[in-house]
Amino acid sequence: MSKIKLTLSITTSAIVFTAVSIAGPTFIQTEMANASAPAAESPAAAVPENSKNMPDAARTPAELLQLLGERIKAKDVDGIIALQEPEAAIVNYDGSVIRGHKEIRAFYVDWFKSDPVLTVNPRQTVLAGGKRTGDRVRNRTASIMGDYSLEQAGPDGTRTRFTGNFCDTVQEQPNGTWLYLQDNPYPPHGSAASAHH
Repeated sequence: MSKIKLTLSITTSAIVFTAVSIAGPTFIQTEMANASAPAAESPAAAVPENSKNMPDAARTPAELLQLLGERIKAKDVDGIIALQEPEAAIVNYDGSVIRGHKEIRAFYVDWFKSDPVLTVNPRQTVLAGGKRTGDRVRNRTASIMGDYSLEQAGPDGTRTRFTGNFCDTVQEQPNGTWLYLQDNPYPPHGSAASAHH
């Protein structure tokens, strides 16, 4: 198994939440340029009406990160794919990009062979953009940033530990739920300096 596949994506992965992530990351929400419009909804806003009947849908970026972590821990590949936009991407260790559901599925199937244990510490979430419809803002984008540690088996079965930072991009859907656009465990562009062994 190559080094690339040994060092999966992270946020991709909140497998084990720390006290920081349980308390929740810092949220910074930018306002839209139109100062006369009502303030944008806060991250703790009410659950979108049309997502109440979707128990496995993420209603905030923090919920999306949590669901991804739970599904990684359970090795639920179908559940992981359900949290990704159709053209979502994962940045790989060498800077290459894994793109779309088919490639992301293959990536996770292979990565799970290393029996990964991932701890993710989200530190900051920044919400921005979107489109105002009445008193609601929808189709916002958020960046989730933090650090992680990953332990997994190498090709010879020896457990190896990695640490690094991540910056993921998630997108609010028209119904108010959130999906992954990009999972980047190696900012700024996959350099070896961004992941420490």
